[in-house]
Amino acid sequence: MIPLLVFGPGGLPETGTAIGTAMRDLRNAMEGKDLPPSGDGPRPAEPVSPPTIADRTHQAGTGGRPAAPSVPPRHRLRVDIASTLGAAVLVLACSSAPVPSPVASPARASPLSSAPTASLPPASAPPPPSASLSSPPASLRPVTLAPRRTIGGPRPDIAALITQYQYGEAPVPLERGAALTDWHLSRPNLHAVAGWAGKVSVPAGGRVELHLRAIEPAVRLDVFRVGAHDATHLATVARVAVRFQPDARPSLPVGRVETHWPVSYTLPVPTSWRSGFYLVKVTTLPAGYQAYVPFAVTATRPAPLLVVLPMLSYQAYNGWGGSDLYDWWKGPFPRAAEASFDRPYEHGYGAGMLFRLDFPLLVWLEDEGYAPAYTTDLDVARNPSLVVGSRVVILSGHPEYWLGADRDAFDAAQARGVSLLGMGANMAYMQVRLLPNSAGVPERTVVCYKSLAWDPLAAGHPSEATVRFQNSPIRRPPKDLLGEEYGGIVPGLAPMVLGPDIARFAPNTGLRPGQSLPGLIGDEIDVASSKPGALLLAKTPVHARGYTPNFAGASLWVTPSGAHTFDAGTFDWSWGLDPRWSAALPGFPARAFAQLTADILAWAGAYPRAS
Repeated sequence: MIPLLVFGPGGLPETGTAIGTAMRDLRNAMEGKDLPPSGDGPRPAEPVSPPTIADRTHQAGTGGRPAAPSVPPRHRLRVDIASTLGAAVLVLACSSAPVPSPVASPARASPLSSAPTASLPPASAPPPPSASLSSPPASLRPVTLAPRRTIGGPRPDIAALITQYQYGEAPVPLERGAALTDWHLSRPNLHAVAGWAGKVSVPAGGRVELHLRAIEPAVRLDVFRVGAHDATHLATVARVAVRFQPDARPSLPVGRVETHWPVSYTLPVPTSWRSGFYLVKVTTLPAGYQAYVPFAVTATRPAPLLVVLPMLSYQAYNGWGGSDLYDWWKGPFPRAAEASFDRPYEHGYGAGMLFRLDFPLLVWLEDEGYAPAYTTDLDVARNPSLVVGSRVVILSGHPEYWLGADRDAFDAAQARGVSLLGMGANMAYMQVRLLPNSAGVPERTVVCYKSLAWDPLAAGHPSEATVRFQNSPIRRPPKDLLGEEYGGIVPGLAPMVLGPDIARFAPNTGLRPGQSLPGLIGDEIDVASSKPGALLLAKTPVHARGYTPNFAGASLWVTPSGAHTFDAGTFDWSWGLDPRWSAALPGFPARAFAQLTADILAWAGAYPRAS
C-alpha cells in the first residue's frame, strides 16, 4: 500500500493531558542524589522508500483547557501531593507502509567503539567578550521583546500546571482554533499506540525510520516542529499499516529494555526543514488513540546561537518496559546499568522529557524572534566543532548525563571563548558511554553503572568509567565548566529570591535584590557560585534533602578566555518564560523575568532578530 500524503489545515481543536511517570519522587534515595556527594558506592530490513514530503507552513499552537487527567493508580498519591503543593504556592504568592524484515547488522562492537568523531577546529584567539561583568546588557544594544502571548480563557489552575509540568504532560493550549491546536493529543494512550525513532537525530535531507505498534491495523502520522507558537505542522501521512508488537522486559544482568519492532514507515526529512525538536503524532485508525514519537533534526555546522538538546538524559529517565538508570526493583542492581533507545519514551505519552523542561524555553526563544540552530548531546560528541565554532551555546533542559566527548567539546569551546548558558540545574554531572544494540547498530544503548565497583571497564579503562564527573578517576567537576555545583533536591516549590547583583546587571527590568519570584525553585538545584567576580542574580535559601542549608544560585561569570557563562541553578527557570505558568501565579513579573532572560542572552552575545 502506498501511503497517501495530505497537506492542509489540521483537525478539530484538540485538548488533553498526558500523564508521565513522576520524576521528583522517583529520585528519592536513588543514586544518592538526596545525600551529600561522596565516593563511589560498594559493589552490591530495508524500509520501503516513501514519496517525498512537501513542506507545510501553517503554525500550530493550542486551544482550550485540558480534561482532568486519568491518573494511573501508582501516580495518584503524587498528583495529590502536587495539588497540595499548588495550593501552598498560591498562598505564598498571594502573600508576596508494508513492514519489511530488518536488515542483518554487524556483530556487537566493543564497548569502547563509537562512531567517528570529528576533530576540533584549529585553535584561534577567542572572540572579544560582548560585555564585561560590570557592564550590564542595558549598556549594549537594547533587546526588544515580542508582545506577550496571553491566556485565551480563565486563569490556569496552579495545581493542574504542577501536575502537567512535573509529570511530563503537554501544556494547556493558549490559542484557539483547529489550525493552532492540532499538535496536541486529544486521546492519548501509550498502551494502544507507541513507537520510537531509529535515530535520535538526523540532518535535514536525512531519513527517520519509525518503529511503531498499535492495537488497530493502521495509523495516521502528523509531523510537527516545536518552536514558535508551540509547534508548526509540516506534513501528514494519511495511512500507514502497522501491527501490534510485543513488549520487552529488562534483560539480566544490566536491565536493558530493548524492543525489536520492525520499521513501519521511513520518513524523509526535506532539506528545507530547519534544525529543531520534532514530534510525530501517531493516531490509530479509526478509534483515534494517540502518542508521540520524537526525533531531532540537527545542525551540521556551528551557529551564532546553538541549543543542545539533552537526549542522553531523556533515555536515562526513561522507564518504559520496567527499568531506567534510577530504578529496577527486580534486578541484581538497584537500578539498570543500560538504557536502550530502541523503545518508546514513557514520559509525555512518548515525548520524553520535552514538556517537563525543554518545551517552555524552545517556544519562548522562537516566539521572541531568536533564530537558534539545534543539535543533541550525541551529535556534539560526534562533531565537537558544532559547539567549538559557535558563539553562544544554550544547554536546554536537564543535561545531567554526558559522554566524555561531550565534556571534551564544551571544555574546548569554553577555552576558545564560546559563551555557555545552562538553563537548568545539575548539568554535566554523570559520565556515560554508548554501546550498539543487540543487532550491532551503533549508539543505541546508554551505559551508566554509577559505580567504579560495578563498572566492568573501570579498572582497565578508567577514563571511560561511568561515575560522576567530579569523582575519581575523572575529576572534572561541573563547577569548573558552569561555575556552580549540584546542591540536591528541594521538596516542593519555592520562590526564587533575587540576588545582590540583579539591579546592577539588569536595571531595565525593575527587579530588585531580595524580591521573590514565585514558583521558580523546585526539584534539583545548583549551589550559588563562589567563583571570584561572579554576579549572583539569584540567591535563594534552600534546604535540600540530606544536605545542610545552603543557597540555590543563578550566577554569571566570565572565564579567562572571555567566555560568558550562566548557570540558572534551578530546573524551573524556563517555567517562568511560559505564559501559562506565569499567569497562574499572582504577582509574577512575567515581562521583567522575560527581559532578564533576554538580557542574559544579550550579555552572552545573542539577540533576537528584531533587536
